[in-house]
Amino acid sequence: MDFWQSLALLGKRWVFFGAALLLAVVVTAGVYHSVKPQYQATSELLLVPPTTSSTKTASNFVNDYGNLNTVASIVSYRENSQQVASQLKAIGIDNYTVSTDPTGAVPELIITVTAGTPSLVLSQNRTLTGEVVNVLLDMQAGAGPNTLITTKFLEQATQATRDDKSRIRVVVAVGVVLVFLAVALTALYDSLMQRRTSARKREVKGSTLRPGEAGTELELPPLSDGRVSQKTTQDFGLRRGTDPGPSAGAPGASSAPAQFYPKN
Repeated sequence: MDFWQSLALLGKRWVFFGAALLLAVVVTAGVYHSVKPQYQATSELLLVPPTTSSTKTASNFVNDYGNLNTVASIVSYRENSQQVASQLKAIGIDNYTVSTDPTGAVPELIITVTAGTPSLVLSQNRTLTGEVVNVLLDMQAGAGPNTLITTKFLEQATQATRDDKSRIRVVVAVGVVLVFLAVALTALYDSLMQRRTSARKREVKGSTLRPGEAGTELELPPLSDGRVSQKTTQDFGLRRGTDPGPSAGAPGASSAPAQFYPKN
């Protein structure tokens, strides 16, 4: 079935398709209201180089890896690893990202957390931000205070923003599936109605038989004792090409009744 045939079928069964489409809209709206919105909170940490340089302390950590952008990438990679993700999930943080500046111009860490409520997402963002700072300090264990790479906030999460992207994706997917289901049900309904119409036509054609066809009753002349005999042409029939003669009682009629012979 091509596109135009499908449109013709939907036009033919527009009442059924309209009802199915209305039901799909109602179900999609119900899914939209049942899926809870998500909230996001984002903080940005700027990496600050040490105030005192010494090749014998952890300040050389920067030189070992190139620059502060490289350090940020190392921390980001660690926080997104499977091991750390499992540890964070154990304390309730299971939807987060720790990324770097996509342009590479600023040595920063962008910490984003997604959760179901504004208060929860802000709490989890604070927890994850503290985790990132501690990881950076642990990587410089044993260094003096003046030789540490430190961080400061470029942006601290103070309010949550509503994110409906995942909600909309679910609703769109459900809506598309239900529309295709409505079209399929309409095609099935049309097929069933066509079969029913064909069956009814066969029944009407089978019940309207011409005289002489199987099942049609014929009234035969009275028997000698006055009884009336009825036989169907399924049991008896006139011999082809034989003239039964004048009707009984008519002028010139023979006294013998018309002869009927069993069908071969």
